[in-house]
Amino acid sequence: PAAPAGAGAGGGEAAGGSEPLPAATVEEKRQAVVEALRHSWKGYEQYAWGKDELQPVSHKGKDWVGLGLTILDSLDVLWMANLTKEFAHGVEWVRDSLNYERPKPISVFETTIRCLGGMLAAYELSGEKVLLDRSIELGEKLQKAYGAAGLPYTTLSLLTGHKTIPNWTGGSLLLAEVGTVQMEFFALAHHAGRPEFRERAQRAIDLLDSQGGGLTDGGRLWPIHIRPESGRPSGSTISWGAMGDSFYEYLLKTWLLTGKKHEQYKRMYLEAVKGMQRRLIIEEGGLTYLCEEKSGKLVRKMDHLVCFVPGTLALGAQHLPEQHDEHMALAAKLAETCHRMYTLTPTGLAPEFVKIVGGSMVAGANHNLLRPETIEAFFYLWRFTKDARYREWGWEIFSAFERHCRVPSGGYSGLKNVKLRGSAKDDTMQTFWLAESLKYFLLLFSDDSLLDLNTHVINTEAHPIKILPS
Repeated sequence: PAAPAGAGAGGGEAAGGSEPLPAATVEEKRQAVVEALRHSWKGYEQYAWGKDELQPVSHKGKDWVGLGLTILDSLDVLWMANLTKEFAHGVEWVRDSLNYERPKPISVFETTIRCLGGMLAAYELSGEKVLLDRSIELGEKLQKAYGAAGLPYTTLSLLTGHKTIPNWTGGSLLLAEVGTVQMEFFALAHHAGRPEFRERAQRAIDLLDSQGGGLTDGGRLWPIHIRPESGRPSGSTISWGAMGDSFYEYLLKTWLLTGKKHEQYKRMYLEAVKGMQRRLIIEEGGLTYLCEEKSGKLVRKMDHLVCFVPGTLALGAQHLPEQHDEHMALAAKLAETCHRMYTLTPTGLAPEFVKIVGGSMVAGANHNLLRPETIEAFFYLWRFTKDARYREWGWEIFSAFERHCRVPSGGYSGLKNVKLRGSAKDDTMQTFWLAESLKYFLLLFSDDSLLDLNTHVINTEAHPIKILPS
């Protein structure tokens, strides 16, 4: 594929101070993304077909959910990239080989956002009815995950309906897991004509709302651990990164998905953003960070996962005129910090999280899993501002993935150490590489018409869902 520069012509330094890269037009960049998709799918088809994930270096597949996760997660992006042969092969597998009768416990959260969200989005785009039929079947099985208080448990056997909470959380549920089923089940309820799907998902939010404590200066944040019997928060760890992130994202997005008719979600989103601004944002060394809190004290680290926040703030700002300027300004600052996570390293790829030490950013964990959040932020900010820097930064990052993560025989792999040129690969092509990272690259370098954000809301696994009719 063509290699980097700006949104149009012009050269420039690649991230991480690599050699300057030749110019490419926006269409050449879009074609390079489609080629990366084709290369990723080719490796998966050849070495891991029907498995959850490709191990591109060792040429095999591995399972952790056991539902052909890469297929279900990739259908919509294959359709959007006009890879019709690849899409048809995926749909054929869903029709003939997708089997829910598996005893092994699966993650309710991951299965909802990746499998249910992926099939629903692909159904809406293509009209392939088998995708809706298999979604309804899966949705019915996932109903068994809900406990007596109305919250979905962490893991579930689709075969037996046995649900569990892992020991490592101390018997608590995780905020992101109970607060990230609403978009998928609201959409499924609409398509299936089954209001109980929506009502159960709504009950979880009602509990989090009623049990989530009072306001402090108009803001409110939820600890990441939630008691299953009551919906009450437990402990004192607050994070917009791992274990908290998509709960906050879905407060905004479910409000938008319901055609802005459900004021509860808007209120909770604005409370959460205000709490974040008051308690978790710091500015040091010319950069703005979104940190975590533990026992009332600021933890000076920022997950790469948090880089979804600039995109969510920018999306929300389009629908919140009173907060527009403030939220867009914060989004731009946080996006700059996320960009810095990439230019920090010699590979031009971000570490899993960074720490703020003596006013400077340092890598906190050196691996990179092909994560999408920064590209997601650049897509939304490009869409709403048309500032060319977001395409330039996105192209730098795409080029770094090409340089360091592409496996010649097919697929892409995460890196064990972004601080090392020639780092060992982790031999895993995460399903979100196709579902999210490559989809956001595709959207970044495509015309706006590829996806209308006035008619769709994108779930936390980058699956676009049509806004529901009132």
